[in-house]
Amino acid sequence: MAPASRGNLNAFSRYSHSAQRSLGDGQDMKVRRLPIPLASAVRWLMAVLAWLIVMAVGSSTAVALNPYGLGSSGTAPVTAENARIGALFTGGISNGHFCTASVVDSPGGDVIITAAHCLSGGAGSTVFVPGYRDGDAPYGVWPVEHVVESVNWTSEEDPDYDVAFAVLAPLHGREIESVVGANVLGIDMNPTQQITLTGYPETSNLPLTCSNYIGLFSSTQLSITCAAYTDGTSGSPWVVPGRLGKDHDEGTVMGVIGGFEQGGYTPDISYSVYFDDSVGTLYQQAVTLVR
Repeated sequence: MAPASRGNLNAFSRYSHSAQRSLGDGQDMKVRRLPIPLASAVRWLMAVLAWLIVMAVGSSTAVALNPYGLGSSGTAPVTAENARIGALFTGGISNGHFCTASVVDSPGGDVIITAAHCLSGGAGSTVFVPGYRDGDAPYGVWPVEHVVESVNWTSEEDPDYDVAFAVLAPLHGREIESVVGANVLGIDMNPTQQITLTGYPETSNLPLTCSNYIGLFSSTQLSITCAAYTDGTSGSPWVVPGRLGKDHDEGTVMGVIGGFEQGGYTPDISYSVYFDDSVGTLYQQAVTLVR
């Protein structure tokens, strides 16, 4: 873990610090301050209490407080479902990956979803590599062309808006969704169901996966306990498996690692923005961009 200072708190970030260094001098990811004038007293109190619990009793005890326990994590198998999840790199796969993203169904077939703090600097030279494993890009390297984030994130870095959509350039005349498929976007879904969480830790070239029940951390944030989601897993999709989509293997993404403390204080407890109508509006902005 790589802590970042915020006043007198130590904030664990799921955003890879090696990626921050690649941005160049003076362009490291900002260490966000809680937007106290915009946050409710309840949210601020929850943030302080959560920090005190972790600092006082350790992450293992804090995880034990979750009624569902700690989900077991392991290497994600090679499947059609996992092919639509990939790692974000700067420039190409010769550089280290810094976040995770996944393909969401869209009319143009070219949209991915991740955490807003992963793409705060805009598209730049960011590329998406679906199904990335052991240095290989089995489905190609896809340049990010456009990034869509809420103004609440870009202006205030409000953790309740830490989600972003990105539009990918075509590759060899094809759109990403025609190659690996996509999950559908879930809005206003049941916040207490079982999901599968898959992402790329910075120190691994294989995706990590875990299934567990989620819960409400606050009225705007979800939480899950899954082991070992360290730097690099920001943006990992929270997927409800099943036949909810138009294709038999299509899942529904209802969250991404991010939000509260950009994903959480410890590797074993992760957070996501609750996907409400504001996320749906953001998605509509992405799919209606002029290509």
